[in-house]
Amino acid sequence: MNPYIRLLTLGALFTAVSSCSKFLDVKPKGKLIPSEVADFDHLLDNSNIAQWVFLDNNSGCNLGYLTDNLYLSDGIGNVNYKGNNHPNIDRYWAYVFRQPYKNPATSDYFWDWGTYRSMAYFNNVIEGVRGIPQLSPEDQQYARRVIAQARVNRAWSYFITTLVYGPVYKPGTPNDTRTIPYVTSADVGAAMPDLSTQAQVFSQVANDVYAALPDVPEVTNWPSRPTKVAAQTLLAYYHLFTQRYDSVVYYANLAWTAASAGGTDKLIYDYNTFSWTDNTNVINSTIKAPDNFLSAANSREHIFYRNTDGGAGRSSISYPSPEVIALFDQQRDLRFKYFFLTAPGYKTVYNGVTYDDGNRIQYYRGSKTTMTAGFSYPELLLMRAEGYARTNQLAAAISDLNTLRKYRYLTGTPLLSGGTQDEVIQQVLDERRRELPLGGFKRFLDLKRLCLDAGKPWAKATVRHQLGNTFYEGRVDSRDFILTISNVILKFNPQWNIPLDGRPF
Repeated sequence: MNPYIRLLTLGALFTAVSSCSKFLDVKPKGKLIPSEVADFDHLLDNSNIAQWVFLDNNSGCNLGYLTDNLYLSDGIGNVNYKGNNHPNIDRYWAYVFRQPYKNPATSDYFWDWGTYRSMAYFNNVIEGVRGIPQLSPEDQQYARRVIAQARVNRAWSYFITTLVYGPVYKPGTPNDTRTIPYVTSADVGAAMPDLSTQAQVFSQVANDVYAALPDVPEVTNWPSRPTKVAAQTLLAYYHLFTQRYDSVVYYANLAWTAASAGGTDKLIYDYNTFSWTDNTNVINSTIKAPDNFLSAANSREHIFYRNTDGGAGRSSISYPSPEVIALFDQQRDLRFKYFFLTAPGYKTVYNGVTYDDGNRIQYYRGSKTTMTAGFSYPELLLMRAEGYARTNQLAAAISDLNTLRKYRYLTGTPLLSGGTQDEVIQQVLDERRRELPLGGFKRFLDLKRLCLDAGKPWAKATVRHQLGNTFYEGRVDSRDFILTISNVILKFNPQWNIPLDGRPF
């Protein structure tokens, strides 16, 4: 049976194939198969690849609600989500750490619309291009570039998926928990592979990226397609989880050095140049920036674009947590000025009780800019800074921090001057948390890797949430931070020997 039918619900598969045809006018596999390298190349421009990575049907992500970045008031949690039976009630269940977070009897958007829908494109591109006979030398070079982009795309997606559906990856241990199937075949008759262990997924991810690296192009036509800098950034990110911090420095430095050759100003917006288009109504105002791409997928700051949860942190959905708000210098950090705005919070009457949050600080970055769940140049710089700090190259780490802060803080803000190794690592991780999206999976994955630094101030064994007068705790290194595979998929794959989830939802 077709691997993708057994990994996607039939409706999602039909939509994936038909939307491909509408978007690119490419015939679906099984009817008239694309026969030229360019035909397969166009598949990599399909919008589904970038649109639905770990997002639900309303473009939110419950993984962010497991973290310490978000806060639910009593009204938002118990009325808007639970009382009103919100269509994305899984965000509420994640916040209170009540499993299963998603209804196990229904399709999983993360799986169906995100990872495995994308794999149908990537694997068809890889096998399709390899199957074209008698290519000219010029087309052979073109083919290698296309395959390389598909392999890096595939590696990135499988890497984050094994970390979401698997436990904390622990370097130096077997990491033998089976997590996801690493599907590489586009053959409709191929047998469905067994679940790979986390160690196997990590190995295959590395193989894909290293094999692709020589042929990944320096420039692509859109940031949803990986460049060589994106591939090197992925290797740096990969090694944050393997704790090979010398390799983090090596690949982040390769990527940053190549990208910044034309000047850092071309990679990072200087927030000192920003202004409001309407100072009298900043909530609804847009930001005037040096170019017109601040709210575009091809923003100057994006290395590798994937859509992310842009609504987290705003009234009726969630608020930024008090802990996150406290991380910001409210007078000098321009991210606070432009993105953390005070506005009326959630208000309603439910069963005769009035819920009124009053004015609350809310997070507007997702409506003022376009963020990426992939990689940005600020994140790349912070990866190099973390690698430097972890390898005790403290002056270099501080230099990278000061480079980014020049673009984010009010001109004249004193430079950072250093500290002990732990203090510098903490400064890097704090800046990383300020810079990355509030919602989505980035902080979720950071919590999982950082929990291994037991005893360090940045390592959390548990995350504690408040809802009204009740507190809930989730352990990072436990099933609290692992998503489960939907029963819809398990029923098609009994050979995995995973019992169906019979817990009430």
